[in-house]
Amino acid sequence: MSSTPDIEKKQGSSTPKKKENLKQRAYLNSVTSILDYGARVVTTFVVTPFLVSGLGSTLFGVWKTLGQFASYTSMADIKVTEVLKWAVAKDRHSVSDEELRRYLTTTFVLVMLLIPVLLMAGAVLVWLSPAITGVEKEYESIVKTTTALLILSLIINKVFGVFESILRGMNIGFKRMGFRATIFLIGGGLQILIIFLGYGLIALAGIQILVTLTIGITVYVIVKKHVTWFGFGKFEMEKSISFLKTSGWYMGWASTKMVISHSDKILLSFMAGATAVTKYVITYYLIKSIRGIIGNVVHGVLPGIGSLYGKKEYKKLAKVRGDAIFIAWCIVTCIGSIVLMFNQSFVNLWIVGDEYAGQLVNLLILITVVQYLFFKIDGAIILTTLDVKFKLLIGIISALTIIGLSYLLIDDFGIVGLCIALISGNLIMNVIFPYILYLKTDKKESYFGFPLRIVGITILFWAVSYWTGEQFIINSWSLLVVSAILALLLITISYYLLGLSKENKETISYYMKNINFMKSDK
Repeated sequence: MSSTPDIEKKQGSSTPKKKENLKQRAYLNSVTSILDYGARVVTTFVVTPFLVSGLGSTLFGVWKTLGQFASYTSMADIKVTEVLKWAVAKDRHSVSDEELRRYLTTTFVLVMLLIPVLLMAGAVLVWLSPAITGVEKEYESIVKTTTALLILSLIINKVFGVFESILRGMNIGFKRMGFRATIFLIGGGLQILIIFLGYGLIALAGIQILVTLTIGITVYVIVKKHVTWFGFGKFEMEKSISFLKTSGWYMGWASTKMVISHSDKILLSFMAGATAVTKYVITYYLIKSIRGIIGNVVHGVLPGIGSLYGKKEYKKLAKVRGDAIFIAWCIVTCIGSIVLMFNQSFVNLWIVGDEYAGQLVNLLILITVVQYLFFKIDGAIILTTLDVKFKLLIGIISALTIIGLSYLLIDDFGIVGLCIALISGNLIMNVIFPYILYLKTDKKESYFGFPLRIVGITILFWAVSYWTGEQFIINSWSLLVVSAILALLLITISYYLLGLSKENKETISYYMKNINFMKSDK
C-alpha cells in the first residue's frame, strides 16, 4: 500500500516534483467531505429535538431563519477567496512558489479591507431581523443580538476561508480529515448543554462563534504544515486589481446563489410565519442530508475536473460530468424512494408534535434536490473557467423567478407554494447551464440529454414509494430502521436490474472497482 503523496514542490525548489494522483485525492477529498457533512447531519439529528423542545416551535423557526438571514452578509463579500481557490487549482503546476505566495497575500489583504464593509452590511441585517422573523416586541433585542453574533461568526469564517481556499485549490482537503467532524460533534454537545441550562438564542449563537473559530485555527495549522510554499509574499496592486475584476463576477454569482439556495426559510418566515419554517425544516431534514452527501462527493472531485478544462480535454470532461450526473441520479432515486416511504414515520418518532409538512411537500422538496445536484455539477464546472458572466445572468433570472412566485404563491399555498417557486427557478438553470458548457468547450461536446428509461423507472419507483408512505406509518425506531434498510436493498437491486442498460451497469461497475483510496494511477 502506497502512502499519500506529499505536496509537490514548485518551480524554484530543489526537490523534484512528484506526480499528483488525482484519482486518489478525489476519493480522499470526497471521504473527508462526507465525514464532515455526516458529522453535521448526526449533530443536527441529535440536537434538533432538544432545540425544538427547549425553544418551542416558534423560536426554533426564528433560530433557523436567523441563521439563513445572517448569511446574507455574504452578499457584500467580493469572493476573492473563490478566485484564490480556482487560481491555485489552475496554476499550482505552472507558476513559482513566490507567485503562489503573492496570490495568498493579495487575497488576505483584500479580505481584511472587506471586513468594514461586511460589518456595515451586517448592521443593516441586524436592524431588519425583527421584521423578517416577525417576533413580538419583547424578543426584538434578543433577535438583534443573536443576528449580530451569527454575523460575527460568518466574518470569522471569511477570514479563515483564505486558508481553506488553499487546501481546496491544492486538492488536499483530505488533510483535515476528521478534525472538522469532531468539532461539529463537540459543538452539538455544547448546544444541548446550553438548552439544559436554560439559555436561549444568544447562547446558541455564542457556541456558533466558538465552533467557527476552532475550525478556522485548525485549518490554518494544517495548511502551514502541509503546503510547502505557504507564506506571505509581496503585495502587488496589479494582481489585486486582477483578482478584483474576476472576483466581481464571483461576488455577483455568490449573491445570486444566496437568493436561490438560502432564501427559502426567509421567504417562508416573512410570508407564512416562523411555525411554517419549523415544519419545513423538520420535513426537509432527511432530504437535505441526501443532498449534502451527494453534493460533497461531487465537490471533492471538482479541482480535478478543473484541470481537465484547463488542459482542454473536453471529451474526458464531458464523460466525467455525465458520469457524475448519472451516479447522482441513481443514488437520489434509491434513497429518495426511502424518504418518500418513511419520512413521515421518521418525523413522528423524531420530534414531539405535528411537525410533518405532508407527503406532497416531501415529494416537491425531493424534486428540488435533483435539480440542485444537476445545476451544482454544471455550475461548478463553469466556475473553473473563471468566466461566470452568462451564468450570473441566468442565476439572476432564476432568483427573480423564485422571489416573484414565492410572493404570489406562499400566501395561498404555504410550503407547497414555496416549493413550486423553487422548482420553477431551478428549472431555468437546469436548461441553460448545459448550453453554457457547450459554448465554453468550443461546441465540441454535447451536455444535453438523459436516458428516458432511467427517468421512467425513477418516476415509477417514486410513485409507489409516495403511495406507500401515505398508507403505512411505523411507530417504532427499530422497526423503522430495519424496514428502511430492507427497502433500500430491494429498491437498489430492482433499480439496477430494471432501470440500467448494459452501458450504465458498466459505468457503475467501473466506479465501484476503483473505490480504492490508495490505488495509484498507472
